[in-house]
Amino acid sequence: MMKKQWIVLIVALVLVLAACGNTTKEEPKDAAEKNNQTEEKENKQNEEVADDEEESQETTIEKKESEGTDATDSNDENEGDNGSLDAEENGEKDDSNASENEEDDDAGEESTDDDIVEFGFSIFEAQANKDYDYLASVLSKGSTLNKDKNTIQFDDVTYPHEYEFISEKDFKNLDERYIHDEDDGSVIVGYAVVDYETESSYIIDAVFIKEDGKWKVNDMDINK
Repeated sequence: MMKKQWIVLIVALVLVLAACGNTTKEEPKDAAEKNNQTEEKENKQNEEVADDEEESQETTIEKKESEGTDATDSNDENEGDNGSLDAEENGEKDDSNASENEEDDDAGEESTDDDIVEFGFSIFEAQANKDYDYLASVLSKGSTLNKDKNTIQFDDVTYPHEYEFISEKDFKNLDERYIHDEDDGSVIVGYAVVDYETESSYIIDAVFIKEDGKWKVNDMDINK
């Protein structure tokens, strides 16, 4: 009876020890598995974070590239607009310059005509005052001054003739009537002498040419 009890006690003790041994061995296994699972979870989370960061960087790069393209397109458009504006402004400036040049040409022609008309008046004044030195300086090469007769001989014309000086009285009644530019470069100016007391008048056609860059009188013809 005692042996049986001892045997039962020993068997129970063995079972208890065995159970304890199994429990001790399984706990490390469970802990290792838990650590592995934790590491796997952390690795997975790290991978997800890395993927998110990579996607974020790609999105940022794409956005910057897109912004760069838009900026380039915008600059191209602005350059195109600026080019058009510059072309329009240059066109307006060219038109303005052309108009100014035309106005300058017209003003130059008017100035030349006025100068020639005044030049003729100075010649008639010299005749009235018997200023022979001035008259000799303004005659063309085909013309001759006669101081004794107060006349000018014009030979370099279609019909050579002698012209008599205008009087001081007629000079006071002298006025310009017309001006014509000829194809050969000469200029014809018509001067009118009007005597309101006697109600008489006549025209003197004066022809001016350029010699050595200076205006000279080449003809004066009275038409009564």
